[in-house]
Amino acid sequence: MFQYLRDVCSTKLLNTPIELGGPGVVVQIDESLFNHKSKHNKGRRPKKDLWVFGLADTSFKPAITYMELVEKRDAATLLPIIRKAVKPDTIIYSNQWKAYSNIQTELKLQHATVNHSVNFVDPETGVHTQAIESYWAKAKYKFKEMKGVSSDLLPNYLDERMWRDRWGSSKDNTFTNIMAHISEQYPV
Repeated sequence: MFQYLRDVCSTKLLNTPIELGGPGVVVQIDESLFNHKSKHNKGRRPKKDLWVFGLADTSFKPAITYMELVEKRDAATLLPIIRKAVKPDTIIYSNQWKAYSNIQTELKLQHATVNHSVNFVDPETGVHTQAIESYWAKAKYKFKEMKGVSSDLLPNYLDERMWRDRWGSSKDNTFTNIMAHISEQYPV
């Protein structure tokens, strides 16, 4: 049943265009590894690394996010996701990952970076990626509470997290909205 509800969340997200940012709005971007760590070299490691690319629109409190499982973390993979999800005239904040170096030239978006090897918030510009980093912690904590998530189902769980950001911020509207989305997708 839970997987059925996650499928409803995924379908709603597919049918609703992702639009983050806008003129003067900061969107923070980052990528995170979603593999479990084995303790004391015990247990099975996943066959491959599971990298998730995320964008957080900081004009909302808490930030509204978009996440996508990616095979590679290169510019050819990440820039098209930014182009798809971010509105024109948005300001992008990121770390200094090489794949982000052409955001201004290729996407025509303002781009500011923070050097995480020196500090988490740039003392001169105030640029940081704390919203997306906080989101990673929240998502991973939820998965840890669940005692892990199958790598095959990770995209569905990410969709559920994004759906909850948009339509499930409280218990009341979570139930009302999931029922409305079920009736949209399966009309009588």
